[in-house]
Amino acid sequence: MTISLDDMSNLLHSPIVGQFYMQETLDEDSVNDLLVESLHVNRGVASEETRHYRGANMRLSWLRDVYEDACSRRQWIVAVRAYLLHLVGCTIFADKSATSVSVFYLGFFH
Repeated sequence: MTISLDDMSNLLHSPIVGQFYMQETLDEDSVNDLLVESLHVNRGVASEETRHYRGANMRLSWLRDVYEDACSRRQWIVAVRAYLLHLVGCTIFADKSATSVSVFYLGFFH
């Protein structure tokens, strides 16, 4: 059993109207640009990670490494972005693999 939008509307007394938000698809160049700009990683490292998953996903273990590296370099904004993306990938937007998260959500933390 799960909570539906109709349940939320009844519980919160707020109407659910409008279009449902759809995740846009990102090409490899856009994904690499987002990783370089938001997480301050080398373009070669970003390309390697996107080739590993053949798409707009990244490994949670790789993201933890980025977080630890950002903390050691005292780049707190980058560390917070990596941490939040990891948190979102493990909880709210977890997939069946439980090992990856979509790069798409990184744009929201930028």
